[in-house]
Amino acid sequence: MAVSKKEADAYDRILDAAAELAELIEHSGIVIDEYDLEELTIYLANNALRMKEILSRL
Repeated sequence: MAVSKKEADAYDRILDAAAELAELIEHSGIVIDEYDLEELTIYLANNALRMKEILSRL
């Protein structure tokens, strides 16, 4: 299955956001397994709009 440039760019943006989130979490002092951190940050980045809605209510 071929992936379009647009889809590849969108996935790259998700990975970039996940990397930024991972850095924030690591600097916060939270101890989390590397694999779990990767899974968590990709999930959060992939669901950024929903997360923004949730966090805006706090």
